[in-house]
Amino acid sequence: MAGFADIKQALDWLFSNTNYEQKPTFRYNTRTFNLERTSRMLNAMDNPHLKYPTIHIAGTKGKGSTSAMTAALMQAAGLERVGLYTSPHLMRLEERIQVNFEEIGEGELLECLRAVRGPVEEVTALGLEWKPTFFEIFTAVGFLHFARSGVNAAVVEVGLGGRLDATNVVSPVVTGVTPISYDHTAILGDTLELIAREKAGIIKEGTPVVVGRQEREAFEAIEQAARVKGAPVVALGREYGLEGGESGEFTVTTPSGKYEGLSLPLLGEHQRYNAAMAVAMAEVAAVQMGLELPVGVVRRALANLRWPGRAEVWSRKPPIVIDAAHNAASARALVQALGEGFPGQRAVIVLAIAQHKDTEGVIEALAPAAREFVVTTIDSPRSSGPEELAAAVRARTGVPVHVEADRGKALALGRRLAGEGLLVITGSFYLAGELRQMLMKEGPSVRP
Repeated sequence: MAGFADIKQALDWLFSNTNYEQKPTFRYNTRTFNLERTSRMLNAMDNPHLKYPTIHIAGTKGKGSTSAMTAALMQAAGLERVGLYTSPHLMRLEERIQVNFEEIGEGELLECLRAVRGPVEEVTALGLEWKPTFFEIFTAVGFLHFARSGVNAAVVEVGLGGRLDATNVVSPVVTGVTPISYDHTAILGDTLELIAREKAGIIKEGTPVVVGRQEREAFEAIEQAARVKGAPVVALGREYGLEGGESGEFTVTTPSGKYEGLSLPLLGEHQRYNAAMAVAMAEVAAVQMGLELPVGVVRRALANLRWPGRAEVWSRKPPIVIDAAHNAASARALVQALGEGFPGQRAVIVLAIAQHKDTEGVIEALAPAAREFVVTTIDSPRSSGPEELAAAVRARTGVPVHVEADRGKALALGRRLAGEGLLVITGSFYLAGELRQMLMKEGPSVRP
């Protein structure tokens, strides 16, 4: 079987496969999301995902940040090589697969795509419904790269849901469920209980599960799923806790210790809760792997974390914040973070949202922080129309709104309107990533 001549040909093939990230609507069932497809592919590759311990993280809010923090903690605890698999990417596809926070290189990506092509074609030969999706293939690529890189552990973020997600083939040493809120309701369910059941589908028999801040309905569903699997639950406010942080350092308490004097470069209370959950998960994993997690190690790992596009202060003069918030709960967390980092300031908000998101909820959440809105598009077939989005802003706020479909012009307009005041870019990973790239061309960011 002929391989790919170069990376362009390999990526063209990869993107020719069904990509639910680009589809406005799709069915969520065992035909469209089939773990057996992923398992068969990986089996044909000698099961690379079983060659290292994994930490598996689901949730609605903060699972990417929590995954990054957990990976940083495991590396700081003494592991030489730690894999990190996240999605979606902010600017480059390669961001999704990292070892020690270094993205997979073009050469390694090409070799992994060449290696996975045969297993994909073997599975596809079973019938049309067996043809793997873009995410399933790329997940296999990530697992293979980790195995070839000799990682000592990998932190794996769920793509969508949990129960049927391609990542749910791993055998983790600990699982985690970050805060659950209303997102993908047409797919995962329209109640917190239903959504939580899908997310809790990653819980494995007898494997500890660390649970982040949850509404009671969601927590009860997670706890019930854990009970069925005999999985010990490590819950916020019960087995571990968070103190302080409003005006400085914070403390995380766990079943095994007290981690004082912690700080983060990321804005917001929600990121401190993510950090607390990451510490709890890293501690569970460390115990199982025979590692120690000293307080000084935790302090350094969190203080030095770099995780772009998540309440990221791009510059201070003028103040620009980039955040990929794309649901109402994340937008509320962003507004809280802005109030903490830029008290008393209202922002010019450059906004774009994908179709079938809670557009009204996002707008209502952002409104208290907004001085003006500039609405635009995202580079995806799923983009909401800017005029439609502007109408939604007008209907739910008394804030002036400007329409600019061209994203570069939208950024320029937002900066002009903000002047020396606060500018916020949010509503979508696509928008945050593209406009961040535009800002990067002007020079490096100014960290807080």
